[in-house]
Amino acid sequence: MKTLQKYIKDASFFPLSLKENYELNSLCKVVTRLDERKAIPATSSNFSLRSKPNEFLITKSGLHKRNLNPSHFIRTDLGGNPLHPLSPKPSDETLLHALIYKNFDSANAVLHCHAPELDIFNLECNEFSQIIKQKQDDLKYGFLRIKGHELLKALGFKSHTEDFFLPIIENHQDMSLLSNVIEENFIKTKTPSTFTAFVLEKHGIYCFGNSISQAEIRLETILHLAQNLKK
Repeated sequence: MKTLQKYIKDASFFPLSLKENYELNSLCKVVTRLDERKAIPATSSNFSLRSKPNEFLITKSGLHKRNLNPSHFIRTDLGGNPLHPLSPKPSDETLLHALIYKNFDSANAVLHCHAPELDIFNLECNEFSQIIKQKQDDLKYGFLRIKGHELLKALGFKSHTEDFFLPIIENHQDMSLLSNVIEENFIKTKTPSTFTAFVLEKHGIYCFGNSISQAEIRLETILHLAQNLKK
């Protein structure tokens, strides 16, 4: 008797492998935890997972991520283009995810959220004299130095005495412009500390890792450090 295999498909109509389905479900659990801390309001935020060396799966546009499941992801190439010609629209910020996967072979997951703790990261805030203000392509960008906190070890530092430099970039609607500024100034140019995340001012954070777990740990660490700065 012939048995029929039930295929689970992504939002771009491609079948998901068992491994992809498992990992996407794990990613959805992370998103649920972010929703509980009010970090993904309305249809904001986007999340992705590398599926192959030159492909990744990213959440589709216009969807509240609260009830995210594997069928809500679109298969995309490293140019940020959906692989299926009839695919629904991926996130507007797909190019920023593609930028990370293209430049970091070790990156396998990217988390982007709008947590309220991030409001403290502001290029115009005089309290943070460590921010280096620069200008290129009409965008301000720089670094916020965070030091002296034990939790920095969760970001890969050997000691809490080392400095973590978090890139902060002025937000812009042109994703190509943003991608170029980030690539030229934070990827091709050596940064003061390991580049694992960046903040778009008055917008949100992008955090990536070699696994979903590492990306979540890094994100939670930075959000905790942000809350600590508010005190």
